[in-house]
Amino acid sequence: MEAFEYTSLDLKGRQKKGIIQAENAKQARQILRLQQLTPVRVEQVIETTGGNQTDQRQYRMTFKKNELPLIIRQLATLVEAGLPIDEALLTLQEQSDHKNSARILSTLHAKVMEGQSLAYAMRLFPKAFDELVATSVEAGEQAGRLTEVFLQLADYLESRETLGRKSLSALIYPMILVITAIAVVSGLMVYIVPKVIDVFTSANVTLPLMTRILITMSEFLGRFGWLILIVIVLATVAFFSALRLPEFRLSWHRWVLKLPVLGPLTRVSQSARFTRTLGILTQSAVPIISALTLSSQVVHNAVMKQACERVARSVREGSSLAAAMRAAGEFPPLAVKLVSSGEQSGRLSEMLTRIAMVQEKDVENKLTTLTNAIQPLAILFVGLMVLFIVLAMLLPIFQINTLLN
Repeated sequence: MEAFEYTSLDLKGRQKKGIIQAENAKQARQILRLQQLTPVRVEQVIETTGGNQTDQRQYRMTFKKNELPLIIRQLATLVEAGLPIDEALLTLQEQSDHKNSARILSTLHAKVMEGQSLAYAMRLFPKAFDELVATSVEAGEQAGRLTEVFLQLADYLESRETLGRKSLSALIYPMILVITAIAVVSGLMVYIVPKVIDVFTSANVTLPLMTRILITMSEFLGRFGWLILIVIVLATVAFFSALRLPEFRLSWHRWVLKLPVLGPLTRVSQSARFTRTLGILTQSAVPIISALTLSSQVVHNAVMKQACERVARSVREGSSLAAAMRAAGEFPPLAVKLVSSGEQSGRLSEMLTRIAMVQEKDVENKLTTLTNAIQPLAILFVGLMVLFIVLAMLLPIFQINTLLN
């Protein structure tokens, strides 16, 4: 059974759109006619990326931004309330107001009704459900703990979205402030300052040093401003292109980890992602080796990712998790110590989740401190630029007044 998107006309000639499930397009049209609808367009909602076998098809659709945590939370609530998974999916599809979301949920429902597992259906949409979600759901289905897995995934995805928003909001205001100030000052230097300076130069007086510096900067920006802008754009494009090269990305990420404030923040946040994912997977009864391999995939920093991969290899060879993390040399000592405690007490999954919570709180506190420091520094930077321009333009006026007196 597949999902089909249709456009039809009712008995009064009004257009009606929606999604129905059928074996093929012909059956879909028959279902519409039985509902007294005249089919105008019936199309399968999926797009395939290639491959001749059904199991190899992967659909390109995805949810709208930040919708996945809500979908998982709603699924957890419906399943916890006692609804079968197919009815829960159908309920979410019916209330969805986003086109792609309805398509995805309809296809999931159709595959589940065919007898496929929910994890199998999710893996058909790799852009909508990452491997962490699919693997956790698969383990939950096999262990009969799907509700618990949904709740854990919802908590994790929501905390990840929240942390991402806080990280972005911590930088948006200072960046906007500095960029706007630079743009305004550049405009003053190129268009306004030269006209005002002409008045001073015509007075045939020796201008103050600050004013001469301002004149030099204004002339330089007037001649080479566009060239500087082009160089900045090209350098930015070249930098992001170079980040695609593994060697450069590794060197850059290693340098980032050595920075005074950003380095510890990055290390703790990446460690939190790793331990949170590992905790969810181990609680979902995923084997530790598979869980470690999958957990390393959610780490973005290349140096930390290599450390996670070394941990997975060491555990595969018989090492304990705490010893492997300690040998990797990239994890915070607190995380290593708590993992060791969890292994000794037999409560590793619970301890991993607790570690992630502690580290995420630490990241949140560091972001707050960083924001509180950046904002006044940005305001001070803007104020100093404005003060320099004002003094450079006022000093000649004071000098001319002194000579006239």
